[in-house]
Amino acid sequence: MAGLARAYTAVLRNYTAGYKMGKLAISLNKSPKLVGAISLSVTNQVFVFKEPIQALLPAILENYQTSLKCGAIGHACANTMCYVVRAYLSGSPLPALKKEMIIFFHQMSRHNEIRPYLCLIPIMNSITSLSGEPQHAFWDNTQGYEDNEKNLSKSFEKKDIALCEIIITIQMVKYFVFRRINLAEKTVRQYQDFLDLNAGTQIKFINVHRTFYSGLVAFHCFRQTKDQYWMDRGTKAIREMEAWANECKWNFENKMLLLKAEYHFSVGDFAKATEVYYLSITSAHNHRFKHEEALSYELAAYFHLEIGNRDLSI
Repeated sequence: MAGLARAYTAVLRNYTAGYKMGKLAISLNKSPKLVGAISLSVTNQVFVFKEPIQALLPAILENYQTSLKCGAIGHACANTMCYVVRAYLSGSPLPALKKEMIIFFHQMSRHNEIRPYLCLIPIMNSITSLSGEPQHAFWDNTQGYEDNEKNLSKSFEKKDIALCEIIITIQMVKYFVFRRINLAEKTVRQYQDFLDLNAGTQIKFINVHRTFYSGLVAFHCFRQTKDQYWMDRGTKAIREMEAWANECKWNFENKMLLLKAEYHFSVGDFAKATEVYYLSITSAHNHRFKHEEALSYELAAYFHLEIGNRDLSI
């Protein structure tokens, strides 16, 4: 039932049917040993498109702890991987998340769980970059993977597309937040079409953020170049985010609104852009995405500065 719920969500994109099946799968399960496996399919992949992500994070941690107690180490480590990715992208406080990650890294190395460990390396690298701290000392068995580019290259060699997508998305987020737009542009140009073809057939939570940030990069690049490629990519991101926002306003509305504000800015509809930037800020605030509220304020400030409203850009 859990696998069917995931298929309805990820492949058929029938989020409501998948959600109902997921709820049924959890209610029918009587075995603690299966909690981790069901969580991977349902809580991490299905419920995130229907329920507030902040409310799901404690449930994912609880499922991890249940799996650990039952000796289901693989499922426990996979749940921690999903937890960290979702917590990081949803704006969880980074100092607390880093402390949790150090515990997870220790458990993964102890049980020789290399792949979930590799998935968390780019996130730890981003946290240390954002905080200005030195690089974390990783497990000896992952030597050579501590650099994101090397990790990505090895992932492509192994045809591990899911890991590739995590690394690329985290890199794209970091480049855009730090305003390294040339690197963000290069990342989108180099990988977005490939991932749309190879990772986009099954919708996962990471797809949402890859779509969101690639759309933001696209509208910025369109304003600089007037290249239709970027407008097409940006409007595609809006269409996809609209579909997700229709399923869960809490998780996705503010992202959709920010993309729309950037679109209106790009086509010269400044009055509408002003209105929608404000709506995106309000939505992010109301739905407790503080990092995306800050991003909306920042992009709105760049917008006002560009059109000559210097007082509103401060």
